[in-house]
Amino acid sequence: MEDEEKLKVSKKLLKTLTVETRTDILKALDNRPMTASELSRKLDKHVTTISEHLKKLKNSNLVKRVERPGRKWIYYRLTKPGQRIVHPTSYRFVFVFVVAFLTFVGGYYLFSVDAYPGHWLYGLDRSLENLQLLLTPSNLGRAKLHIQHAEERLEETKSIVEQSETGPVKDAVKDYEIEITKAKQEIQTAKQKQEDVVPTLEVLSESTAKHKAILENIATKTPEVEQDIQPALNVSEESHATAVAELVNITGKAYDE
Repeated sequence: MEDEEKLKVSKKLLKTLTVETRTDILKALDNRPMTASELSRKLDKHVTTISEHLKKLKNSNLVKRVERPGRKWIYYRLTKPGQRIVHPTSYRFVFVFVVAFLTFVGGYYLFSVDAYPGHWLYGLDRSLENLQLLLTPSNLGRAKLHIQHAEERLEETKSIVEQSETGPVKDAVKDYEIEITKAKQEIQTAKQKQEDVVPTLEVLSESTAKHKAILENIATKTPEVEQDIQPALNVSEESHATAVAELVNITGKAYDE
């Protein structure tokens, strides 16, 4: 058995990792040890919320406290199991982890059902997305997943509007904004690593142009949600323009706006 597979895939561990904020904490700590306050600022979450998630991660042996003599600040860093989760080097380990997760949540059913907000499987569907991101080692791979998830948030928004349930629209489009923002962050990180970001920027450019059209169509058909949709529309327009500008800068070629 490979060393990575020695990490016990328990129900407790799987439950811990189905919360997106906790996996965001793991990825943040992959860069360097951080305090709860630093994590709070980086992830834009209240420090009390971060502390609660850190407690769960510590209980699952994914992070540990680092107390330095003579210093009042308490830092958190990844444990070896935490590092293996963030950087799964064994494909066999990833397969075991995914199968365990799907068994845990009954997730095989997820592939045959379109789960939208309010559907009993929606929480499990989002958890599966979170696991996909966690087990994707490359920045560009995660960027493409975020773009894919952003499109799914828009499909969910359309479904909400079609069902005349305009209340959840604001939350759905906010999640869209978050996914696009994270995609751009992953692309920038890959660019700093001098990776070839052109194909992923092209995906972002094409996708956000389509997203803009979808959002405008929703706003036209349902004027009462136009104000809620406008911030997401701004994000899609700005992201498209930024992606096109970066493509022109990198390749020297003209791209359609």
